[in-house]
Amino acid sequence: MGEIANEFSWSRSRDNTFQDCRRRYFLHYYGSWGGWDAGAPADIRRLYILKQLASRQQWAGRVVHDAIEMAFHAFAGGRDLPVEPFIADVVERMRGEWRSSKAGRYRESPKTVALFEHEYAIDLKPEVWQALSRNVAVCLRNFFRLPLLATIRTTSSEHWSIEHWSKVFDFEGTPVWMAPDFGFWTDDGRLALVDWKTGGATPDGAAFQLGCYALYAAEVLGVPPAKVELFEANLREPEVTQLQWSDERLAAIKEQLRLSIRSMKAYLVDPAANVGAIADFEKTEDLRICKWCNFRVVCRPELA
Repeated sequence: MGEIANEFSWSRSRDNTFQDCRRRYFLHYYGSWGGWDAGAPADIRRLYILKQLASRQQWAGRVVHDAIEMAFHAFAGGRDLPVEPFIADVVERMRGEWRSSKAGRYRESPKTVALFEHEYAIDLKPEVWQALSRNVAVCLRNFFRLPLLATIRTTSSEHWSIEHWSKVFDFEGTPVWMAPDFGFWTDDGRLALVDWKTGGATPDGAAFQLGCYALYAAEVLGVPPAKVELFEANLREPEVTQLQWSDERLAAIKEQLRLSIRSMKAYLVDPAANVGAIADFEKTEDLRICKWCNFRVVCRPELA
């Protein structure tokens, strides 16, 4: 097997990282490249392990998303789920993942759960972790009670997208990674795309995220904005917000995407080969970002 090339692509998370801190962006997408190999140089391997870290809030969000995916697979198979036993099983798996991270298993197996709080030895009271699992349980209970879920279950599961739709497409020569959390075709032939949220509201970010889903619908599925329904489902509240889209708003999303891609490539010494130099990627001056950065120990060790 030939060596895997580090090719340039775009994603919403990549854009977020770039906007937060250029140095963090470099370490995440360039400095850690190849670190999945246990025989990689120690500094690269270290960056790759740090890259995998997730805050406890990010971890809880992933747990909820994974649980929802499991629930939809069960529904698609014609099975109902007993809500409380299902949630209890999810929380029990969380405990196992927490123990694995606490024991530092991720240092040998980086793809296992790796929590920022454990890597940086942040002293949190048991009540903080308990509140986290309670929030996961609340989000899942709210999911099962959503009128939107009841609507989805009246449609044919053959018309659902749980995880099998394509996640990458070409946008003006750049691979773009993007896919909605869930999608389904309504009985009247409209495409509904859903974004599950477990944290606080971020109106501007949510609008761009859902706009990217509208672009996904147009580019991958050939569905124009006028035939797309976009839903942000905040499971913590719970609250479902529907956004309307249009060709004009989609054009704005495309322009925002072009600007983001141009900005990222402008930092590269060789854009065609996707090669960057660490010195060209400045550190943020906002130390609040540094405090919770995965790469703090190698980038700003004085903050320890």
